[in-house]
Amino acid sequence: MSDNYHFIGIGGIGMSGLARILLHQNIAVTGSDIAFNYTIDGLIKAGATIHKGQAASNITAGTTVIYSSDIKADNPEYNAAVSLQCPLLHRSDLLAHLIKDKCSLAVAGTHGKTTTSSLLATVLWEAGLDPSFAVGGMLPQFQTNSHWGQSNLFAFEADESDGSFLKYAPFGAIVTNIDNDHLSAYNGSTAVLIEAFRTFISQVKSLEHLFWCGDDAHLMHLNVGGQSYGFGKYCDWRISNVQQKDFQLFFDLEGPGKVYSEIALNLSGVHNALNAAAVFALAMALKVPEESIRNSFKNFKGVLRRCERKGEFDGTLFIDDYAHHPTEILTTLQGIRNAIQSKRLIAVFQPHRYSRTQDCLGQYGQIFASADEVIVTDIYGAGEAPISGLSHEQIIQEIRQASAASVQYVPRPALGHKLSQFVQPQDVVVTLGAGDITKVAGEALALLENSRFTLDGQPSLSY
Repeated sequence: MSDNYHFIGIGGIGMSGLARILLHQNIAVTGSDIAFNYTIDGLIKAGATIHKGQAASNITAGTTVIYSSDIKADNPEYNAAVSLQCPLLHRSDLLAHLIKDKCSLAVAGTHGKTTTSSLLATVLWEAGLDPSFAVGGMLPQFQTNSHWGQSNLFAFEADESDGSFLKYAPFGAIVTNIDNDHLSAYNGSTAVLIEAFRTFISQVKSLEHLFWCGDDAHLMHLNVGGQSYGFGKYCDWRISNVQQKDFQLFFDLEGPGKVYSEIALNLSGVHNALNAAAVFALAMALKVPEESIRNSFKNFKGVLRRCERKGEFDGTLFIDDYAHHPTEILTTLQGIRNAIQSKRLIAVFQPHRYSRTQDCLGQYGQIFASADEVIVTDIYGAGEAPISGLSHEQIIQEIRQASAASVQYVPRPALGHKLSQFVQPQDVVVTLGAGDITKVAGEALALLENSRFTLDGQPSLSY
């Protein structure tokens, strides 16, 4: 490995995790990003040198430069690295290098990768196995998204969004599902996407440690080896008797030759029973003690931005979730509805990327059925150019035509203020999206705390 690494866009969740692993190995790390956040603050404390803003002067000869698929060809640091003949590695190439001598355990699939890989990493960690891991979210239990452990185990997310998961040949894997997302990386073809998953699965080294969702039609038709999990009666690991109490799940899991009763999981939503079943099955194959797995499930604190409870004011609960694809939004809202029963549910949606919004037109109508109120805000471009004629209006029209929920448009800068005026005691607000929608709960809570009430219930003064 190189002596020095520079990460272009080091604050991204995937990039920051790999940077942290290098720092764990006492390797010099520099990086840059256009804005600082808590992730970057943590990297600086761990020893990284990070520049605010991106400039050619941040690159020095002899440094290995790491970039992601979000870095454009005109990036000044990328071009400087080319001019200086620095070694250039895509983040997936660095990850492939880090896992090559490990017993690597990949989690792939369109939805559920981060929760599943985080739960797997937690199970291995709390079993005392000291795994390495690199996941797509911050684990509040460990205050990190990655770790370089002393054991041979390495749990990681295999990202299909840019096709880079085909660079990995893991020892074992979980494949959660295949859905129509990121099709631009697959010539706009679902068939090409499915074949990519077939190739990835064929690269898994141990069929005894391969688990895939038997409820997913695409995976079922691939006719691969390994073991299936799901609700279907032909699944090798079959889930039954699912109950949700508040934000906790309870379910039975029937595996080969044994029924594991009353598994408790500190997450909501039936989709998380699927994620947990996959982790349970793989952990058992790795000889992790059953009681240790159960305890990890029961005490799991989730992942930031995955149904994350951001705060509460006067009985109003604010939740933030990364869901931005229609399938993710549907399952997230269903899980929250099951947890809160008859309370008023307000869904606040920020569409993510113009290309995805266009690809998903026709799928937005029914996905908000669990909500009582829906607020749609502006599309978050994530660096993409707008598409002529495409806006939030098409989404609003779909919802109005297919759902009984009340729906309205609120511009992004006004969301915090709107919610602070709109919510009532006992409401549940969930913000949905992969962009800066994550800040809205904090904005609304701050306004509620500072402007709406004082301790004696009277309007407070603004300063």
